[in-house]
Amino acid sequence: MVFGHGRNFEPTQAAQNEHWDQLNLSFNREVVDALNQARHTAHALVLKVSALDLARNARLLLDEAQRLGCGQVLETTVFADVESSSFKARLRLYPLQGMKGPRTSGEGLSIGAPLYTNERGFELNQRNLERLRPELLARTMSDEFLQSFVPASRTGAGASSAAAPAAVSAPGP
Repeated sequence: MVFGHGRNFEPTQAAQNEHWDQLNLSFNREVVDALNQARHTAHALVLKVSALDLARNARLLLDEAQRLGCGQVLETTVFADVESSSFKARLRLYPLQGMKGPRTSGEGLSIGAPLYTNERGFELNQRNLERLRPELLARTMSDEFLQSFVPASRTGAGASSAAAPAAVSAPGP
């Protein structure tokens, strides 16, 4: 499951909210496409910035993951971090726990601790926001994510397999 969720909701700023929704949707779609092209089955679930009920969002995510038989969630997000005067793009992989046996409505499912994080930060200004190409950024970050899961026999020592991903952090542009 490739889960995208916008942030930075402003009730009086419909155009701004739509802009963040489109950034997140484009970023998520490109990640899903990259995973599918690499022969990893990926299903998208993208919520709008106005989806503020976190408990409901988690239920939606867990229900859909269960319905599709997903064992992991790759979170995609592009958002402004006003405190640090930056905007960020992030991929974060989480395991889903409690997938054994029949369950209903996500009952018993939970999201585990992150296994992988790749985050880019950029100065929050109009010029950078206008120059942002979420598809290109997503493709680069997806390629890095996929490279972290290539078996060691194909890349030499130090790579991790998909069955046992390493915690990786890739800072900055």
